[in-house]
Amino acid sequence: MEKRFEDFLKHVETAVREKRIPGAVAAIGRGDELYALKACGNAIITPVVEPMTEDTLFDVASLSKLVGVWSGIVQYLANGRLPLDATLPEAIGRRTHEKLKNVTVWNLLTHTAGLVPFHDTFEFGDTREERVQGLLDLAPVAEPGKEVVYSDLSFIFLGEILARLAGKPLEEAAADTWRALGMNDTCFNPPKTAYCAATEIRVGETLPVRGTVHDERADQLGGVAGHAGVFSTARDLARFCAALLPPTPSPIFDPEWVKRSFANQTAHLGSNRGLGWIAYTERPEGNIVGHTGFTGTSLWLDSATGLYVVLLANRVHPSRDNDAMYPIRKFGYETIFGVPYV
Repeated sequence: MEKRFEDFLKHVETAVREKRIPGAVAAIGRGDELYALKACGNAIITPVVEPMTEDTLFDVASLSKLVGVWSGIVQYLANGRLPLDATLPEAIGRRTHEKLKNVTVWNLLTHTAGLVPFHDTFEFGDTREERVQGLLDLAPVAEPGKEVVYSDLSFIFLGEILARLAGKPLEEAAADTWRALGMNDTCFNPPKTAYCAATEIRVGETLPVRGTVHDERADQLGGVAGHAGVFSTARDLARFCAALLPPTPSPIFDPEWVKRSFANQTAHLGSNRGLGWIAYTERPEGNIVGHTGFTGTSLWLDSATGLYVVLLANRVHPSRDNDAMYPIRKFGYETIFGVPYV
C-alpha cells in the first residue's frame, strides 16, 4: 500500500484511539481495485460497546443527496427527460409558492434556488404528502441565481422530481440505480436486523438513534427524503465512486453529464458548487470533487486519476457537539491528493 494511504489510515486510527470519534470505516480505491478497506473503533459506545466492522451500515446524511438523488437525476438529464432549465413547478408537477416559479433544476442542483436552508414540517400536517407540499409553499429567502444558499429543500424537491419521473416512490427509484451498481446493502429505512453505526442521543432520550435516520426533517418525512436518509457501507460507496470514474465507469452514467456535474457551476458567485457535487480542487485535467455528511461521512473523487476515498465516521455519537471531523478530513485530503483542503 502507498505510504500516503497508510498515513491517512493511521491518522484515522489515532483519532479513534484518542476518542475524538467512536469509530470509522475508510475505503480507498480505483476502478475494480480496492487498495484499502479498514474499520476501527466502535459502532456504538453507549449503552453498550460493539465493534465497528467493514460492513457496518452508516446513516450517510447529506451524501444521500448524491447517492440517492443525483445518481438518478443525472440519468434523466442525460436522456433528455429532464431539461436542466426546467422550472420547479414544471418538473415537480405540484403547486409551489409564487416566488418559486422561476427556480430551475439547475438552481436546485447548485443550491442557487434561494430556498430556506431547512424547515420543520410538523405544522403542515400529518402525512408526508402534506409536509412536502408545505415546503413547496414556503417563500424563498433569496432571488434564484443570485447567491449560493445551501438548502436541504433543494434536494427534497429533487427527490420528489426523481420519484415523479420514475413513476415510483423515491426509495424504489434510488434502489434501481443501487442494484444496477451492485450496491446491495444501500437503502432507506434499514431492516431492524441491520448492523448500524449509532448516532445521537436526542434531547429527552436515553438511548442513541440507531438504524433510523438522524436528520430530524428526514425523519418527519418517514425516513425517505432527497437530502438525507440513505444508509450505506464503505464497500457500497466504493462501488458508487468507481462507477463514476476511469478506468471502470458504469454505462448507466453518461460521461459528459458526469463531467458537467463535477465542473464548478458557481465560480461567478464565489462558490464551488457543481451539479450536486462540491468541486474541492479545480484542475484542467479534471476536478477533485466530493461531499460531506453531518453524521461524519465524506466522499472524495479524483476525476482525472480515478482515485476515490470514502470515510465514514459516527462523529455525532453520542452527541453532535463534536468538531473532530474537519481536521481529520483536512489531513486526509491533503495527504492523499497533495493539495489544500478548504
